[in-house]
Amino acid sequence: MQAQDVMTKDLITVAPDTSVSEIAGLLVQHRISAVPVVTGEDQLVGIISQTDLGHRNETGTEKKRKWWLEIFADADAQARDYVKTHGLKAHDVMTRVVVSVPHDASLAKVADVLDAHRVRQVLVMRDGKMVGIISRADLVRALADTAATPASPRVANGQLQKAIWEQIKAQPWLQSAYLNVAVRDGMVELYGAVDSTDQRRALLVLVNRVAGVQKIEDNLTLMPRVVAA
Repeated sequence: MQAQDVMTKDLITVAPDTSVSEIAGLLVQHRISAVPVVTGEDQLVGIISQTDLGHRNETGTEKKRKWWLEIFADADAQARDYVKTHGLKAHDVMTRVVVSVPHDASLAKVADVLDAHRVRQVLVMRDGKMVGIISRADLVRALADTAATPASPRVANGQLQKAIWEQIKAQPWLQSAYLNVAVRDGMVELYGAVDSTDQRRALLVLVNRVAGVQKIEDNLTLMPRVVAA
């Protein structure tokens, strides 16, 4: 799936001189987390998210430094904070560096961008134009849409065992030499040892995702810990 498949296409935008109170109302009314800020020529100049409105003078949530930190605080940084907490228009409080992804970006890429920039949403662009917005909530909805798992197909014992071994050997966190797998009519029996409970859980998840697995019998043990004298 790509960004264009799950993005919100009907964008709500605001002008640079839109009031902060109006923007807050739009976010609440439409149950959205951000709005792009565009000029009359449809030029994107910024974005305002819930985070930008999280610390405001009107609600008493503005950040307050301890008095002794004020002595060493950068005056310009303090001025920027004041504008953010007291500004009345979109151009005062908006984030000017806008994070975006191309319309054909994979959802994996979108998730990476969200994590890298620590944001909740990114704009989706095509040929330099804004075509949508995608948020973490959209990724969750995409997961919900694909959550209905079809019945696992019947797979021949040898074929299923081969598929499981291919997955096991592809994982750098597993020592396949200490593992054994027996397969019979979709039932998978796991034997051997792993280094930790985390690896055990991950191995069970790995096997369960292989097409054809109906049930797993866990006979795994944990490697003994060697404690240095």
